Amino acid sequence: MNRSDFFDWKRHPVTEAVFSQLQDRINFFQAKLLEHAGRDPIEDARASGAAMAIRDVLDIEYEEETQ
Repeated sequence: MNRSDFFDWKRHPVTEAVFSQLQDRINFFQAKLLEHAGRDPIEDARASGAAMAIRDVLDIEYEEETQ
């Protein structure tokens, strides 16, 4: 995938819709943590980890391929 293809993909309506839904999930997990943090440390860790993993996807950037 070249740089142009990557940016076309990022701007594609389907990609934008998926990324919007992923952001909604982050918002859900953040709200859950704000409301219930400390009640169940395992659930807190799951919600935090899920939000972080989704953020990693949303923060994807183009990187040149190296040989």
